[in-house]
Amino acid sequence: MQIFVSYARNDDLPPLESSDAKGFVTALYGHLNYQFKALGPPMPVLWRDTRSIGRSDQFDPIIEGAIGDSDLFLVILSRNWLSREFCRKELELFKQRWAKEGEAGIKRRIVVVAKQHIEFEDRPALLQGQEGYWFYRRDADEGVGIEQEFFSGGKPQGEYYDLVKRLAVDLWRRAQSETPPVPGKGGGGAEKETKADDARTVYLAKPAADMRSAYLRLVDELEQRGYRVVPERGTEIPYDGSAPAFVRSELAKAEASIHVLGEKAGYTPEDSEPIVKLQLQLAAERVSKSDAVATGGVPFRRIVWAPRVIVDEQGAASAVERDPLVVLSRFDKQAESDKIEGSELSKFAEFVIQHLDRTAPLPPAPPPLGETDARRLYVYYHPEDRKLALDFGKLLQEHEIEPVWPAFQGDPAQIRAYHREKLQECDAVVLCWGSAADLWVKASAHELRNWRELGREKRFDLRGLLAGPPPGEFKDVLMELPPRSEIDVVLDLTKDEELTTAGVEPLIKRTRGASPPAGEA
Repeated sequence: MQIFVSYARNDDLPPLESSDAKGFVTALYGHLNYQFKALGPPMPVLWRDTRSIGRSDQFDPIIEGAIGDSDLFLVILSRNWLSREFCRKELELFKQRWAKEGEAGIKRRIVVVAKQHIEFEDRPALLQGQEGYWFYRRDADEGVGIEQEFFSGGKPQGEYYDLVKRLAVDLWRRAQSETPPVPGKGGGGAEKETKADDARTVYLAKPAADMRSAYLRLVDELEQRGYRVVPERGTEIPYDGSAPAFVRSELAKAEASIHVLGEKAGYTPEDSEPIVKLQLQLAAERVSKSDAVATGGVPFRRIVWAPRVIVDEQGAASAVERDPLVVLSRFDKQAESDKIEGSELSKFAEFVIQHLDRTAPLPPAPPPLGETDARRLYVYYHPEDRKLALDFGKLLQEHEIEPVWPAFQGDPAQIRAYHREKLQECDAVVLCWGSAADLWVKASAHELRNWRELGREKRFDLRGLLAGPPPGEFKDVLMELPPRSEIDVVLDLTKDEELTTAGVEPLIKRTRGASPPAGEA
């Protein structure tokens, strides 16, 4: 698989004070190739133009050919990139090369490396809606040009190496599933798309014609975040009497449904309700029959977007605001568990993602151990809680579970890299929290939210929180309301004088493959 690197020359200038320092693009190119070699074949091939000759008004045929041979388009996004006509031309040619896949397919082939902060609305349309990899830090109230870049003065800073590894793993994984392109520009070879078996699935209701563009935007947002959307983008609900059965079968695959309500009700399948009403009614039926146990502890729910202000295809906003509840009442009655939003599309998209993350189903328990199997559990703790962690580790060893320990001494970057490595290797992780500040446990739990961002191949079997003494009001809050998208099992042992097998049994059972007792997630 070939990756075309699109960048502005000024973003690869080495510092004047050092003759042997490298520019950002050259350093990134070298570090990515190093990571590819460590990961092993098949390795992606990075293509970038390194010639020092100037470009004429006619677009360079060498670059045009390289774009035609490339599967992915890696953008080094910066103010320099935005200002370069030829950079924008490269993006346009890549769009033409994969035009047969449609806008969403093209976007999936673009990876953004943000060197500097560029507001989403200031980006080209194909780069909007993508977070990408931010190689800088910026406070929300800071002005333009005040970013703390992670590559400065010709040297990596801060989180640079961690981001490079995550980016390399992302690109390398794509190389494992891509079908080689047809050589030459405009090859149009079909992409072999593989979706993770454990990808979370949501039902995004087919809209009426007046909300089609909003629907497509939501498909992009969800798929870019790793969700599977049903029915698929190109699949229409049948016009004949089989429509209800089709909708029910698609709803059965999903953990939630999302409905986009404009003013129109859409076409009417044979012997049925208009398509917008039909999907709302069948989703409500699915809500009433939802089995929370079967869905990982989270019941099926309906999410409804009825924007207060409708924006048409030309960007014109309606003069009259709508009441979301009144809009829903025109299509279906409100269910108690409904989540109803009327904000603008970008805010609604973010609301949906956050809501789905907060209500993530519990992962299935790992299979039972065989006679020769072994389990490894990463025991993560703050140095203040060393004794609590050691006591827990001893109990793990008694049950033939190998505790894996964090590192605390050495170079901070290497310590961080080691920590990420253990999170990738171990399918079970438990945070041991005793005397450390609540900021530590909140930050550590938040890190476990997205397993893909950690570079893992699959979800964790267990994300546990063991709270030991002393008790406290901040612990009480997390014990009563743990973040469901970050922690699966919480044990409140704050009043126990010492750890016992009986006390930590839910964590041991979960690690060894038995389901946790009801009510402990």
